[in-house]
Amino acid sequence: MPENSFLSAFLEDNPNMLYQAMRPQQQGAGMGRSFMDYWRGQQGNVWEDYLGSLGRTALGGEIPTQSYQSYLTGLPWMQRWQQMSPGQRREKPSLFSPRLRWNL
Repeated sequence: MPENSFLSAFLEDNPNMLYQAMRPQQQGAGMGRSFMDYWRGQQGNVWEDYLGSLGRTALGGEIPTQSYQSYLTGLPWMQRWQQMSPGQRREKPSLFSPRLRWNL
């Protein structure tokens, strides 16, 4: 999070910009085009989940203080991705499984 409170407020006031800026960096296997398409498609769902989280906090009698940036930082993107089936990830299984291919 930026140290400058103006910059922090600017980012919080522009949730679309913040979401794009928080894009997971491509680190290793599994974060190819299909993953990035999945991530882009989740923006609306993530925003709605964040608002729901704030609402649940308020219904619980507390003042919501979690920023959108801290909410995004805590999302387990790769865990969610890996829990999806290959069909949900729009991956096409090859003729040989990856383990078999490397063991030949």
